[in-house]
Amino acid sequence: MNFFMKLIDGLLIILPFICVLLAIGFFTLLERKVLGSVMIRKGPNKVGYMGLLQPFSDAGKLFCKEFVVPSRANLVPFFVAPSLMLGLSLSLWLLYPMKFVDMVFVFGSLQFLVTASVGVFGVMMAGWSSNSKYALLGSVRSIAQSISYEIPFCLILFSVVTMVLSFMVQEVMVWQDSFFILCMVYLSGLSLWLISILAENHRAPFDFVEGESELVSGFNVEFSGGGFAMIFMSEYSSMMFSSFITSVMFFGGSEFVVSLLSLGFIYFFVWIRGTFPRMRYDKLMILGWTVFTVVPLVFLMGVVLVGYVV
Repeated sequence: MNFFMKLIDGLLIILPFICVLLAIGFFTLLERKVLGSVMIRKGPNKVGYMGLLQPFSDAGKLFCKEFVVPSRANLVPFFVAPSLMLGLSLSLWLLYPMKFVDMVFVFGSLQFLVTASVGVFGVMMAGWSSNSKYALLGSVRSIAQSISYEIPFCLILFSVVTMVLSFMVQEVMVWQDSFFILCMVYLSGLSLWLISILAENHRAPFDFVEGESELVSGFNVEFSGGGFAMIFMSEYSSMMFSSFITSVMFFGGSEFVVSLLSLGFIYFFVWIRGTFPRMRYDKLMILGWTVFTVVPLVFLMGVVLVGYVV
């Protein structure tokens, strides 16, 4: 009896991560369909009904292919990097504010910032361990980009937390229940936040880490098979959670409302990719250290001052 209870508990722990992995597969299908429409062509439509089984076909192909290891690669970090990236991106989903949970993060917002910041170490490890100049250049770009945009990222999040007076994701969600308070009060912050999460997740038009035109494929150029698939899945998992945390922090409300808004922000990621060309790298850095740092800092100081006076 105890064995079956432990087995059920284990399955309940693993089940959310399995659901996230399935969602990643269908996210890639959605992206390919939307990009197909943007380019006035059909997306995947051969495997299964309307191409719905295409994600399973892609996953099977990638994980069955040979994992090629460069002769001069640093083996241990080369094998660890994809697992580390996928593990960190999946660990973000522990912060999901479900109503019935055994584990609650009192400082959930800080936990999100910490986990998102540590994620860059996986990219750095993948680029350095490949022992390739293109991969190393991609990982160096990732570090510079993350440092530049983590500052406005943190300032905007701290502004929201200061207004709510709580670090708990659940309390932020309940505080705004169906009123969209922070979206209206801090519209400029929402705009900067959306651009920052694009830069943090290395998505177009800020995908300099994987700049094919100058870096072949970026930090993942030496990865193939299962390793490439794990890196790919970690990026999409992070994008999905970024969409979710945006819905919670700026809109809130019921779980149904947050889920719908999260789907909208997921579509936003894909729409931006199909619409805007890649920026110049120096412009991205200048933007991150000027406008994106000053505006959130001024707003945060204003929030603290108003709170002190009141």
